[in-house]
Amino acid sequence: MSRFLSAAAAVTISAVSLYAAQKSYIAITNLQRYEERSERAAKHSETAARELYRTRVTQASSAGAIALSLVSSLALLFRTLFGSPPSPTSGFIMPPLNILAIAAAYVHNRGHWKAKGKVPFVGGINEGIEKSKEIRQLFTVLGGAWAAFGVLLWMGA
Repeated sequence: MSRFLSAAAAVTISAVSLYAAQKSYIAITNLQRYEERSERAAKHSETAARELYRTRVTQASSAGAIALSLVSSLALLFRTLFGSPPSPTSGFIMPPLNILAIAAAYVHNRGHWKAKGKVPFVGGINEGIEKSKEIRQLFTVLGGAWAAFGVLLWMGA
């Protein structure tokens, strides 16, 4: 793969990853506004405790997949700019690893938020739910971008 295509792909994936990281940060901070109330409810309700735990794990899995994508794409970018372009061998490792992480986070995120409705008069939670939906859409873009990058690497373009 030419240096230009490698750098362009890495920059694109990095930009989408950064945008997803921003959305994830907003979702997490919006949900954290209600953390204290949720923890108090969790002390009195097993259902509330389970829900609080699931929400935290869901947000963490999304943030982890986004972080992996960002770090991987930045590593590829720096290697392309200051070293040698990525080899086809790296196409067998980085893209599938990122696609797997993104797909797992997507499924986990969707499974958790699918049945959740908006809560009247609680804007922060509703915004957190909306940002989580936006993150799922960005996961689709990131997965597609990593797949395209992997195909280009395998083809040696």
